[in-house]
Amino acid sequence: MEQLFPSSKSSTVQTLSVALSVAAATMAGEYFFRRFVMFWFPTIGDLKVNDMISSLIVYILLMLICGLAIHTNWKLELKGLVFSLRELIKTWQYVPWLLLLALSAALLPLDRLLWGGAKLMPWFTSSYQSSTKWFVAQAPTIRVVALVSVNGFFVPLAEEFLWRGIVQVRLLRILPAPLAIGITAVLFSFKHVLVDDSFGRFLFIIAFGVICGVVARRKSWQASASVHMFTNTAGTIVALAVGMS
Repeated sequence: MEQLFPSSKSSTVQTLSVALSVAAATMAGEYFFRRFVMFWFPTIGDLKVNDMISSLIVYILLMLICGLAIHTNWKLELKGLVFSLRELIKTWQYVPWLLLLALSAALLPLDRLLWGGAKLMPWFTSSYQSSTKWFVAQAPTIRVVALVSVNGFFVPLAEEFLWRGIVQVRLLRILPAPLAIGITAVLFSFKHVLVDDSFGRFLFIIAFGVICGVVARRKSWQASASVHMFTNTAGTIVALAVGMS
């Protein structure tokens, strides 16, 4: 997406402001929808489904608003995504990145050892929760569909567009590549800290973000989205299989 951000049209301050604004909007938006909005509409199956629906809504809004602001050519961007997914399926060039993403999970025990129980802030959640429940009997099926489609596919797509496609690209214009990739990864991880209300995955997600950042830098945000989607989908299926989701 480099072509969407010609450096001659914005100052360093403006470039930094856009990057930080998108980061802040993503953090605040996801926190608000997943801590408040999800409780306002009827429970569809169970609350995990509501959580996925709220994530879907907020990321659609963020992608539309940010895409409109930077004049995104969605036809071109989605074409690039399809191309990257085909590359991932048909070639071996993504395998090293997928292995690195899998290996980054080795940091989880260290995260838990260092600050697994640390809380960033008190647990802020909506005091109102709708008492209406729909499709309770179908909850297990709806839950699987929601987790795989939203957490496995759509959220990684949206996160990579926002973080690696906008924030990182902007920072790369004003900072050395290692610093831009690192700052984006730290902000990306801190977003998860806010939503999780815990530092339990902080280092792991920084490493995950750095790997996706390098892929995006070398290829495109669509390439990082492809490996992110594959990893999230595989992880979600495994978690469902062992009863962790």
